[in-house]
Amino acid sequence: MKSGIDECVRKAKESNRLSIAIIGSTAKHDNPPFLRGPERESERFVACYYIIGQQKYVRDICAYADGKVDYIFIDAEAKTEEAGDFVAVARGCAFLSGIKTFKGNDITALACDLLINELAPMLAGRKVSIIGAGNLGSKLALTFAERGACVHINRRDDKGELIAQALNTIMPRHSHGRVYNEPDLSLCVKDAQVLVGFTQGFPVIGEAEVHLLAKQAVIVDGGIGTLKEDGIAAARQRGLTVIRLDVRLAFSYVIDAILNTEHFIKHVAGTASIAGQNYVAGGVIGEQGDIVVADIRKLTEIIGIADGKGGLRPFHSNG
Repeated sequence: MKSGIDECVRKAKESNRLSIAIIGSTAKHDNPPFLRGPERESERFVACYYIIGQQKYVRDICAYADGKVDYIFIDAEAKTEEAGDFVAVARGCAFLSGIKTFKGNDITALACDLLINELAPMLAGRKVSIIGAGNLGSKLALTFAERGACVHINRRDDKGELIAQALNTIMPRHSHGRVYNEPDLSLCVKDAQVLVGFTQGFPVIGEAEVHLLAKQAVIVDGGIGTLKEDGIAAARQRGLTVIRLDVRLAFSYVIDAILNTEHFIKHVAGTASIAGQNYVAGGVIGEQGDIVVADIRKLTEIIGIADGKGGLRPFHSNG
């Protein structure tokens, strides 16, 4: 653990980037309590990444990383009973590095959406099957239905119908997509153009299910380990696209967005008053007559005049 943090700090300093220690969690029951993941990087940061299952490892990482790295990022999702308190534990033992939170499942969902949008960009009217409609699978079901897909979900318990009804209730009014509950695995995958596995690492998609898919179907192992070996072999034999989800598609983007938000709030948004004239920027709701600018540091970049209700009136320069 220490060597990973030290290497992260070294690389960040050498490249004039931010250093981050990322603490993730997982709902997979077969994961060890401490796992060092691959290093994450962007043009802005270098991060060491740990997937943990116990609070004592949060304390260990924070105790060593605090003050060495610029930020400590913690997964805020309560995927397990202990994980629900990871953020509180970190805030109680790290005081020098910045503490930020992220939602791991949201990153995974975004990565899956990006991947499928690239591999199967025309989802409207097509059948998409999701095996394992828990938190992640349900997020994706809504996303794909909003893209116009006919989404069929499958769960091990009897909550599928309730989830489908809830997702359809909040669907945009004019959306052509729909979510359907299908407790029978074979019927769920039959003729699907896209199949996504989001069980918690349990292999459920086998040869029989693969042979029921549509021609040129795309199979994504989102839960990592949701396909049986004979299912993978059958997909290759049929010439289907079968791919393991890699969250790097969205990870750096989300971390960068969190850092950008901090910069935006601290430096771009705000208020100023010069010679009796008030200025607002970055979403600050000004009083009627205040000048709205793009950046509170650049008062000449005028967007309009505040109407006092969060809206704008045109700005007419006297020059």
